[in-house]
Amino acid sequence: MLKRITVMTLVFALSASLVACSTKEGNSDQAQKLTIVDWDANSISYRQAAVYDAFEKKYNVKIELETPPDYGKLQAMVDSGNVTWDVVNVDSFYGKLAGQQGLFEPLDYNVINKEGYNDQTATANFIASDSFATVISWNPTKIDAANAPKTWADFWDTSKYPGGRSAYKFPAPTIEMALLADGVTKDKLYPLDVDRAFKKLDGIKKEFKTWWTSGAQVPELLTNGTATLSTAYDGTLTAQKKKGTPVEFTYENAFRSYLGWVIPKGTKNKDLAMKFIAFSTSQDVQLEYGKNADYAPANQKAIDKLSDADKQRLGVTPELQEMQIAADDSYWIENFDKLNERFGQWLLE
Repeated sequence: MLKRITVMTLVFALSASLVACSTKEGNSDQAQKLTIVDWDANSISYRQAAVYDAFEKKYNVKIELETPPDYGKLQAMVDSGNVTWDVVNVDSFYGKLAGQQGLFEPLDYNVINKEGYNDQTATANFIASDSFATVISWNPTKIDAANAPKTWADFWDTSKYPGGRSAYKFPAPTIEMALLADGVTKDKLYPLDVDRAFKKLDGIKKEFKTWWTSGAQVPELLTNGTATLSTAYDGTLTAQKKKGTPVEFTYENAFRSYLGWVIPKGTKNKDLAMKFIAFSTSQDVQLEYGKNADYAPANQKAIDKLSDADKQRLGVTPELQEMQIAADDSYWIENFDKLNERFGQWLLE
């Protein structure tokens, strides 16, 4: 906020400006503050060293982290003009939709280098930070590798895989799952045949014992027997497998989606926020992130530089990427409201 400088404060102001001019860019004596909103402790831990700590050191910035991204709160901040968040990590679908609605600042691609990104991962108001896959998961102590599910038709097959089902309580990619289970091929998936999808969902609705709202719920559902099969986020299960939790999954027919950065409209720290996004999406930083995280970087140039073992672990080898399905954000931006309402009504029926 600009302050009116009186005669009594003029000397102090001039002194401060001289000190500032004598320091290097981003390295003033007084650290700037940047408030960044990330998803949870795991997301923060993956980014801590490669992104947050490194940016603080390079630009003499104090990053204040908050969790989780609350889209309703974000909208209220922008609407009221009282914006206290500078950078927020959001789903790509929401980032693009809310960006079109005017909630976010335009990204300056003179500052941010788009090399390694495409039209889906870098748009006017959103640029991807990392990617995740929505996969079919199960408990390997109950389903062995030889009989493991591979398709969404398997997910619907209650004769071969008796027991409960669980999925994210959200229309996407639930509707896509149902259509693939009903025989629609990947190249014919969009635009979605919604009536056909809900008819297919009706056939297995009673088996959905639980609809999860946080990926962290899935390992418990699989280990306690509530769900024989569940959708899940690949990174969550990878982290649990490291701890010895009996969970397994496949990248076959998984849905690849992105998370990414936006700058709320009206932030007082837009320039610094832009520098942060430029830094965090750069090839070198993305590469370091990918080496240590359980989710893949979004910058394809960084992915190309990962070791073969890391590419395999993150589900981004050329072969694994080929068997996955890219979520169509443009379709959901156009149709989300009506499909979300219909999905909510279907859950209540």
